[in-house]
Amino acid sequence: MKKGQYKPVQVQVNRHFSWLQFFGSFFVMSILAALPGLLYGNNWHLVISPLLGWYVLYWALAAAAFSVFTAWQKYHAFDKPLRALSEAAEKVAGGDFSVYLQSVHPPQKYDYLDAMFANFNIMVAELGSTETLRNDFVANVSHEFKRPLANIQGYAQALQQPGLDEATQQRYLATINEAVGSLAALVTNILKLNKLQTQISAPSRREFDLSAQLTRTVLDYDQALDDKNIDLNADWPDTLPVVSDPDLLGIVWHNIIGNAVKFAPRQGHVQVRARVQETAVQVQIQDDGGGMDEETQAHMFDKFYQGDTSHASAGNGLGLAMVAQIIQLVGAQIRVQSALGQGTTVTVTLPQKQN
Repeated sequence: MKKGQYKPVQVQVNRHFSWLQFFGSFFVMSILAALPGLLYGNNWHLVISPLLGWYVLYWALAAAAFSVFTAWQKYHAFDKPLRALSEAAEKVAGGDFSVYLQSVHPPQKYDYLDAMFANFNIMVAELGSTETLRNDFVANVSHEFKRPLANIQGYAQALQQPGLDEATQQRYLATINEAVGSLAALVTNILKLNKLQTQISAPSRREFDLSAQLTRTVLDYDQALDDKNIDLNADWPDTLPVVSDPDLLGIVWHNIIGNAVKFAPRQGHVQVRARVQETAVQVQIQDDGGGMDEETQAHMFDKFYQGDTSHASAGNGLGLAMVAQIIQLVGAQIRVQSALGQGTTVTVTLPQKQN
């Protein structure tokens, strides 16, 4: 569940204080107070002594009845709902996110208490979702750490065996070094993703040359392209000025182009194109790899998700999660077209201000 999926309840609420109720209560109490005088009239001075006790009893009963009524009204209007809110808050503080408060009034008569209850329910739902995501994140991180740590431990123990030849030692050391690199990349990506998800300030917006940035990104994968003998088709203008955050977009291109190179077959093809379309710049990265089914496409931007486990050792499932976060931050759009056996095409559209 994404942050901010729920919106606070904003209703036309009724105030607890009502002038109509105030004057109504005042009128009733005035009638009650004047009732003895209305009954006895001008003879009041003759009967006040023998009836004084009854008059005091009358007022005592009237005051008691009024007090009971106001106490009952206060209990049902305030004490009972607030007690329920207090008990619910105590449960949430104890880690129970299944709490749900029923509204006091029907929707057409919502007051401030009902709005507070509804917003409390939304808050608890958000907290429950956040707690679930946190638990899943911790579980996934722990799982991702176990694999390289197990490799490091296993090969470190193997190196302690006597009689190992130098070639075997170098192979074990290379495996340990690769596992350390995977751990370092995992930690780096976790920190980057956390920074992106907690970023409060808006991304920077400045003009830079997208063509130069794409060129540098492709050159970073020059060795991987040669190793797999992949035919790269780079097609973009000599200069392509855009206004956005170059640092964040650099992460986007590295992850998408890196995936295209990773999943393209040996002697396969990767195409990177960039075009200006009216008020937008469109970047398209295409490969002729194995493609993805619908389920993989539905989860490809989830943290730690890797649909093709055959390449699991070459990544940690955080790259596309960062891409999705950056796309949202810079106000861009991303579209993925893929099918099994037909490769994958990723299109990123960057909005540009009209001149």
